[in-house]
Amino acid sequence: MHARDTAEAVEVLNSLLKFFGDGERWIKGRFSDRRGNCCLVGALDFVSGHHAIKGDAAERYLAAAISDESGRRIRCHENGEDYARLRAALRRAMRGEGYRASETLLRRDRLSDFNDGCKDFAELRALIVQARATAMIDADPGPAPRTRLEIERDELVMA
Repeated sequence: MHARDTAEAVEVLNSLLKFFGDGERWIKGRFSDRRGNCCLVGALDFVSGHHAIKGDAAERYLAAAISDESGRRIRCHENGEDYARLRAALRRAMRGEGYRASETLLRRDRLSDFNDGCKDFAELRALIVQARATAMIDADPGPAPRTRLEIERDELVMA
Protein backbone atom coordinates (compact mmCIF):
# COMPACT_ATOMS: atom_id res chain seq x y z
CA MET A 1 0.00 0.00 0.00
CA HIS A 2 1.28 3.48 -0.82
CA ALA A 3 2.14 6.02 1.87
CA ARG A 4 -0.67 8.26 0.65
CA ASP A 5 -3.18 5.41 1.03
CA THR A 6 -2.09 4.70 4.59
CA ALA A 7 -2.23 8.39 5.49
CA GLU A 8 -5.74 8.61 4.05
CA ALA A 9 -6.71 5.45 5.94
CA VAL A 10 -5.54 6.98 9.22
CA GLU A 11 -7.51 10.15 8.45
CA VAL A 12 -10.69 8.19 7.61
CA LEU A 13 -10.36 5.97 10.69
CA ASN A 14 -9.85 9.03 12.93
CA SER A 15 -12.92 10.62 11.34
CA LEU A 16 -14.91 7.43 11.98
CA LEU A 17 -14.03 7.58 15.66
CA LYS A 18 -15.12 11.24 15.78
CA PHE A 19 -18.31 10.48 13.86
CA PHE A 20 -19.39 7.68 16.19
CA GLY A 21 -18.32 9.45 19.39
CA ASP A 22 -19.32 7.20 22.26
CA GLY A 23 -21.62 5.15 20.07
CA GLU A 24 -24.57 7.49 20.02
CA ARG A 25 -24.55 7.58 16.18
CA TRP A 26 -24.01 3.83 15.68
CA ILE A 27 -26.76 1.51 14.44
CA LYS A 28 -27.07 -2.11 13.38
CA GLY A 29 -29.12 -3.71 10.63
CA ARG A 30 -29.06 -0.91 8.02
CA PHE A 31 -26.62 1.56 6.53
CA SER A 32 -28.26 4.70 7.93
CA ASP A 33 -31.43 6.11 9.33
CA ARG A 34 -33.13 9.46 8.91
CA ARG A 35 -31.53 10.85 12.07
CA GLY A 36 -27.95 10.67 10.79
CA ASN A 37 -27.02 7.43 12.51
CA CYS A 38 -25.00 4.90 10.51
CA CYS A 39 -23.54 1.43 10.61
CA LEU A 40 -19.81 0.97 9.94
CA VAL A 41 -20.19 0.83 6.14
CA GLY A 42 -22.62 3.76 6.06
CA ALA A 43 -20.27 5.81 8.24
CA LEU A 44 -17.33 4.98 5.95
CA ASP A 45 -19.32 6.28 2.98
CA PHE A 46 -20.40 9.40 4.87
CA VAL A 47 -16.97 10.25 6.27
CA SER A 48 -15.08 9.66 3.03
CA GLY A 49 -17.64 11.67 1.06
CA HIS A 50 -17.73 14.48 3.62
CA HIS A 51 -13.94 14.83 3.65
CA ALA A 52 -13.55 14.11 -0.09
CA ILE A 53 -11.08 11.25 0.44
CA LYS A 54 -11.24 7.63 -0.60
CA GLY A 55 -12.14 5.12 2.09
CA ASP A 56 -10.80 2.04 0.27
CA ALA A 57 -7.57 1.85 2.26
CA ALA A 58 -9.46 2.24 5.54
CA GLU A 59 -11.81 -0.56 4.46
CA ARG A 60 -8.81 -2.81 3.78
CA TYR A 61 -7.34 -2.11 7.23
CA LEU A 62 -10.71 -2.76 8.89
CA ALA A 63 -11.16 -6.02 6.94
CA ALA A 64 -7.66 -7.14 7.95
CA ALA A 65 -8.44 -6.36 11.59
CA ILE A 66 -11.66 -8.38 11.31
CA SER A 67 -9.70 -11.31 9.85
CA ASP A 68 -7.30 -11.14 12.79
CA GLU A 69 -10.19 -10.95 15.26
CA SER A 70 -12.21 -13.77 13.69
CA GLY A 71 -9.08 -15.93 13.57
CA ARG A 72 -8.71 -15.47 17.31
CA ARG A 73 -12.40 -16.26 17.87
CA ILE A 74 -12.25 -19.42 15.78
CA ARG A 75 -9.15 -20.62 17.65
CA CYS A 76 -10.94 -20.00 20.97
CA HIS A 77 -14.05 -21.91 19.85
CA GLU A 78 -12.66 -24.65 17.62
CA ASN A 79 -15.92 -26.65 17.64
CA GLY A 80 -18.22 -23.67 17.00
CA GLU A 81 -19.64 -23.28 13.50
CA ASP A 82 -20.43 -19.57 13.59
CA TYR A 83 -22.32 -17.34 11.21
CA ALA A 84 -19.22 -15.65 9.74
CA ARG A 85 -17.70 -18.97 8.67
CA LEU A 86 -20.97 -20.00 7.06
CA ARG A 87 -21.16 -16.71 5.14
CA ALA A 88 -17.56 -17.14 3.96
CA ALA A 89 -18.34 -20.64 2.69
CA LEU A 90 -21.39 -19.34 0.83
CA ARG A 91 -19.32 -16.58 -0.77
CA ARG A 92 -16.75 -19.12 -1.96
CA ALA A 93 -19.51 -21.30 -3.41
CA MET A 94 -21.04 -18.34 -5.23
CA ARG A 95 -17.69 -17.40 -6.75
CA GLY A 96 -17.19 -20.98 -8.00
CA GLU A 97 -20.51 -21.08 -9.84
CA GLY A 98 -19.78 -18.21 -12.20
CA TYR A 99 -21.02 -15.46 -9.93
CA ARG A 100 -18.18 -12.93 -9.73
CA ALA A 101 -18.42 -10.59 -6.79
CA SER A 102 -15.85 -7.85 -6.55
CA GLU A 103 -13.32 -7.80 -3.75
CA THR A 104 -14.78 -4.49 -2.58
CA LEU A 105 -18.28 -5.94 -2.37
CA LEU A 106 -17.08 -8.94 -0.37
CA ARG A 107 -15.03 -6.70 1.95
CA ARG A 108 -18.01 -4.41 2.57
CA ASP A 109 -20.18 -7.46 3.24
CA ARG A 110 -17.67 -8.64 5.83
CA LEU A 111 -17.62 -5.18 7.47
CA SER A 112 -21.42 -5.15 7.55
CA ASP A 113 -21.55 -8.65 9.07
CA PHE A 114 -19.08 -7.63 11.76
CA ASN A 115 -21.03 -4.45 12.52
CA ASP A 116 -24.29 -6.33 12.92
CA GLY A 117 -22.64 -9.04 15.02
CA CYS A 118 -21.18 -6.63 17.60
CA LYS A 119 -22.58 -6.93 21.11
CA ASP A 120 -22.04 -3.23 21.74
CA PHE A 121 -20.22 -0.22 20.36
CA ALA A 122 -17.10 -0.95 22.41
CA GLU A 123 -16.42 -3.98 20.22
CA LEU A 124 -16.69 -1.92 17.03
CA ARG A 125 -14.59 0.88 18.53
CA ALA A 126 -11.84 -1.62 19.41
CA LEU A 127 -11.81 -2.80 15.79
CA ILE A 128 -11.47 0.75 14.45
CA VAL A 129 -8.69 1.53 16.94
CA GLN A 130 -6.84 -1.66 15.99
CA ALA A 131 -7.11 -0.87 12.26
CA ARG A 132 -5.94 2.71 12.90
CA ALA A 133 -2.93 1.49 14.89
CA THR A 134 -1.91 -0.82 12.05
CA ALA A 135 -2.33 1.96 9.49
CA MET A 136 -0.29 4.35 11.64
CA ILE A 137 2.53 1.82 11.87
CA ASP A 138 2.46 1.35 8.10
CA ALA A 139 2.33 5.12 7.49
CA ASP A 140 5.28 5.93 9.74
CA PRO A 141 8.45 5.33 7.74
CA GLY A 142 10.60 6.11 10.78
CA PRO A 143 12.97 9.00 11.30
CA ALA A 144 14.44 10.41 8.12
CA PRO A 145 18.21 10.18 7.95
CA ARG A 146 19.81 13.58 8.29
CA THR A 147 22.79 14.45 6.24
CA ARG A 148 25.34 16.71 7.78
CA LEU A 149 26.11 19.75 5.75
CA GLU A 150 29.74 20.68 5.57
CA ILE A 151 29.55 24.38 6.32
CA GLU A 152 32.50 26.34 7.54
CA ARG A 153 31.98 28.60 10.51
CA ASP A 154 32.59 31.78 8.55
CA GLU A 155 30.40 30.90 5.54
CA LEU A 156 27.11 32.71 4.96
CA VAL A 157 24.22 30.33 4.40
CA MET A 158 20.94 31.57 2.91
CA ALA A 159 17.90 29.42 3.45
